[in-house]
Amino acid sequence: MNSNVSISRRKLLKLSAAGFGGAVTGLAGFNSGRMASGVSLNRQQQEVLDASQLITGKDKRLIVLKSGPAVFETPLELLNESHITPTELLFVRNNQQPKSMATIAGVLQDDWAVEVLGKSITLGQLKELSQKSVEMVLQCSGNGRSLFSLDAQTKGTQWGRGGVGCVSFGGIKLSKVLDHLGIDVNVDGKFLLAEGKDKPLPDKEDFLHTLPAVAALNRSMLAISMNGKPLPAIHGGPVRLITPGVFGTMHIKWLGRLSVVDSESSNYNHVPRYRVPNRRIKPGAEFDFNLENSKSNWNMKVKTVLLNPIEGARLTAGKNKIQGVAFNDGFADIETVLVSFNKGETWQQSELKKPESKFSWTHFEIEKELAAGEASIWTRAIDSRGRSQPLNGSVAWNPRGYEWNGVEKVTVNVS
Repeated sequence: MNSNVSISRRKLLKLSAAGFGGAVTGLAGFNSGRMASGVSLNRQQQEVLDASQLITGKDKRLIVLKSGPAVFETPLELLNESHITPTELLFVRNNQQPKSMATIAGVLQDDWAVEVLGKSITLGQLKELSQKSVEMVLQCSGNGRSLFSLDAQTKGTQWGRGGVGCVSFGGIKLSKVLDHLGIDVNVDGKFLLAEGKDKPLPDKEDFLHTLPAVAALNRSMLAISMNGKPLPAIHGGPVRLITPGVFGTMHIKWLGRLSVVDSESSNYNHVPRYRVPNRRIKPGAEFDFNLENSKSNWNMKVKTVLLNPIEGARLTAGKNKIQGVAFNDGFADIETVLVSFNKGETWQQSELKKPESKFSWTHFEIEKELAAGEASIWTRAIDSRGRSQPLNGSVAWNPRGYEWNGVEKVTVNVS
């Protein structure tokens, strides 16, 4: 694309209006081993703890937002080093986490069994089936929560922008597993209920989610590898339910059971948690979530993340390279990524590097001559369905700070 094309704010708004997450072998006591409740850290305290000491194999440069269950964020400059996010750099978000899983090593336990609609299949048996891989964005639904909090405080760990990565999962499509087990089920209007083998924290409900069953049959897989190696323990190994295009909370770790149910789960972790209101609410307002007035964190929204430069960076006056990634739910191509250097008055098209997988992220880049002083860089993606990012991300403000996808706005210093 021509990076010198300028698009006015009025034309951009017209365009946008066109549409609307060494091997482990000893797992004795898996269900009873829990990390103690962790300390939630604010963003000024976040580097006090060393991620590599909390989770074996993780890079010490990761930002520790919570000690246990582990919550680590990836510094954006590290995400800019490679297309596929290395396992040691990938963010971590766990609601429950057995101590035995505090490592990026794979879990070599072939007798690990998953109950699929009443029938059992082991990891060893899954390994014998035809496998496929999918390159996809993995993103925590709370990624960007601290940006909502600039308008009104949100509940939960105050994520920056680094609760995201791009990885390659390998495994067996759910539909193929059902065929192998001889299971024929009518899923019209029903939901897939996924549960892990991990036990809940004290005084908490077990963690589980439901997904529309038709969508799950079309997209979901039982993942047993990541980035070409056995699925890391900390990321749900040995078996994890993966559904490309949805938020990370729905990719159930340490998978133990799948069943088909008639309605969405009323489990606390499915409602009121991990939901957003069906209507706009005033920032700071209370909201009583239920299944009727809200929707689950399923399909990801179109979004950009600026990886270079990052917020507060110091740049040298002259030509500078602006780089980042854009992604969505995989149902439409990222068609355009626009960049503004005057707070949205005019926009320029960036150069795109399209991925092979529709669920992966698209890299964008543009060079810009920057003068000395403070500079603002805004980025905005538009996909082929016309879906884009709101200029004011807080129009989607919600008390729990989920699904931030406002126009990316970064301020840097140029000298």
